[in-house]
Amino acid sequence: RMFGVGCVYGRNDDRRFGFFCHSALEFILQNEFSPHIIHCHDWSSAPVAWLYKEHYSQSRMASTRVVFTIHNLEFGAHYIGKAMTYCDKATTVSPTYSRDVAGHGAIAPHREKFYGILNGIDPDIWDPYTDNFIPVPYTCENVVEGKRAAKRALQQKFGLQQTDVPIVGIITRLTAQKGIHLIKHAIHRTLESNGQVVLLGSAPDHRIQGDFCRLADALHGVYHGRVKLVLTYDEPLSHLIYAGSDFIIVPSIFEPCGLTQLVAMRYGSIPIVRKTGGLYDTVFDVDNDKDRARSLGLEPNGFSFDGADSNGVDYA
Repeated sequence: RMFGVGCVYGRNDDRRFGFFCHSALEFILQNEFSPHIIHCHDWSSAPVAWLYKEHYSQSRMASTRVVFTIHNLEFGAHYIGKAMTYCDKATTVSPTYSRDVAGHGAIAPHREKFYGILNGIDPDIWDPYTDNFIPVPYTCENVVEGKRAAKRALQQKFGLQQTDVPIVGIITRLTAQKGIHLIKHAIHRTLESNGQVVLLGSAPDHRIQGDFCRLADALHGVYHGRVKLVLTYDEPLSHLIYAGSDFIIVPSIFEPCGLTQLVAMRYGSIPIVRKTGGLYDTVFDVDNDKDRARSLGLEPNGFSFDGADSNGVDYA
C-alpha cells in the first residue's frame, strides 16, 4: 500500500523513503551482514546516514562506515544537509561541481569530509562494438565506417535527407537545468547553417513539453527532412543517435557530472558543452584547453563555451 501509489516520487516521499531506508538497514542486521561500507545517494536514501548512527551503530554493524554521494543538490537540500552531518565521508560526481557547491549551507560546515570524484559510464552498456541498437559494430579502428552506417540508419528512421551534412544530436531531459533556451538556439543555428538536428527528450513539466511539441510541429513543417524532435524517453533510440550524430550538444546551466558527453565520446561523437561542473572536467576545447588537457595526460576532445547565452553557443 505504501509503494503502489502509481509514481516513484511526489507522494508522501518523506514517509515512504524513510521507511524504505530503515527497512534496508534492518534487513542487513537481521541477515547478519557486516558491510564495511554503506553507500547512500541523494535525498532519497539520505535517511540511511542518521538512521544508522541512531539505531545500528552499537549493533554488530558497529564497524560499518557510511559514505554519502550527492548527484544533484537541486533536490532535497534539507535531507542532504542532515546526511552530510551524519555520514563518515561524502562525495559528489565531479571535482568542479564539488567546488561549485562547497559554499552551500548543506555542505559548507562539512567540507573537510567532502570530495569530488568524477562519475563514469557503464562501458558494457555503452560500447559501439557490442551495441545491438546500431547497424555496424565499431571500435576506433573502423569508426568512420561504423558511424557512417549509423548516420544513414538515423536519417532513414526519421525521414531526413540522405546527405553528408553534420548531424547535431541532443539527448536530454528538457528542464531549466539543461539550458532549454540554448538548446532551442542550437537547433535554429544548426538548421540555418544547413546541418541536421535530432533531439530526443521529454519534459517533466507539461508546459515545457507542450512548448516543445509546438516547436516540433513548426520545425518539421519549415525544415522538412532536416530536423526531428522525438519528445519521449527512449534509451534504445539514444544509442542510434549517439552513434549516428557528428556532434552532441550539452549546454547545461549547471551539471554535476553529465553522462551525455561521456557517452558521446565513447561513440566518437564530438561534444559541444558549456563549461560547468563535470562538463568542464571531461571536455577539453580543441583551441583553448590544450595545456589543461596535457597536464592530465589527455588530448583536446571537443568544443566548449562559457556564457549561458546564444553567443556562447554560436562561438562553440
